[in-house]
Amino acid sequence: MRLDHVNIHADNLEAARDFLLAVLPDLRQGVRPPFDFPGYWLYLGDQPIVHMQNRGAGMGGRGWIDHLAFGPFDFDSTKARLDGAGISYTLAGIPGTGIRQIFVSGPAGIRLELQCPDQSD
Repeated sequence: MRLDHVNIHADNLEAARDFLLAVLPDLRQGVRPPFDFPGYWLYLGDQPIVHMQNRGAGMGGRGWIDHLAFGPFDFDSTKARLDGAGISYTLAGIPGTGIRQIFVSGPAGIRLELQCPDQSD
């Protein structure tokens, strides 16, 4: 079993796309089927793992996601990259695991958790 993709509704698709591409440098924008509503697909390797869309008014109720977690990342280089891009974040950790977390918030209420395993083993 694997996670196939996450679907995100965003009012400002370009801002949300640009945020995800800035924070998650291994993602790239790729081919998206010709749906009758705007959107983007972001790929990790050959897999489109983030589907973004805006169906406009009348779409119905929206679900919510507290955050999306990605990893592993190198803690120091990730902090440096975010600092260099002027992207704010908060730090946390998962007790007893050696995993440090960098939480980043962006447009449309998107919140990302970047997991950074301890490299001292």
